[in-house]
Amino acid sequence: MAHFKRSRGFAVPFGQCHNNSSRCKDQAFTSFYSDHACSGTEAATSPVNVSVTVDAIPIAGRPKVTLATCTTSRIKPAAEVSWNLGALSDSVKISTNTVKHLDGTFTVSSSLIATPTVQMNQKIVQCLIRHAAMKEELKVDHKITVHYPPQLVSVTPFKDLSSAEVYQCEADANPAVTQFKWHSTHQTIPNDAIKTEGNKLYLLKLTSDLTGMYICEASNEYGKGMGSLCWQKGVRTEDYHSEL
Repeated sequence: MAHFKRSRGFAVPFGQCHNNSSRCKDQAFTSFYSDHACSGTEAATSPVNVSVTVDAIPIAGRPKVTLATCTTSRIKPAAEVSWNLGALSDSVKISTNTVKHLDGTFTVSSSLIATPTVQMNQKIVQCLIRHAAMKEELKVDHKITVHYPPQLVSVTPFKDLSSAEVYQCEADANPAVTQFKWHSTHQTIPNDAIKTEGNKLYLLKLTSDLTGMYICEASNEYGKGMGSLCWQKGVRTEDYHSEL
């Protein structure tokens, strides 16, 4: 049976394919190798070893960086490496480098270069590998990760079993928000009428002197964002929701 080396969820044959070798007759092996490779005219001299790596997690708003690099290592002949960028085709550039080793094998690396944005986070791209020893193009999915400070901070009503009126602060951030702080333009928080617990604001006594603006400050290691709530007794609070 053919042996396989796994990398990021896909398998490629591990071992050489020689003319008249019994391994060329193995269905699992030939499913990745072309008939041409088993004919003896141009057999692959090493496994198609593919990896997709990230040197450092990109941070939104920083200068251009390498988002990911797809590499085929020490193969003869050299593999063809390209990308399917989907929605990112207009914002990402591709840089490819080929190195020939003394033993006649090749290492081909293809990198994605871009200025990181929040919109790039969680986007899926595909590294595409073509080689004379494979019947079909190999596709390797990669999910881009971009870090950024909290944004789109909002304060909305939260249903709670207590008698208090409760509001919840939420934010889009990567990594997730690590700290929430509450402020008021007219109150010292907490007090006997107001308490806070993490991203929750509790109005314990619904009196007119609580009328005013309450500010939620959400932060992670990259920065902070703020959202606000304008509260007035007897008025639907949702109508006064805003963001800073």
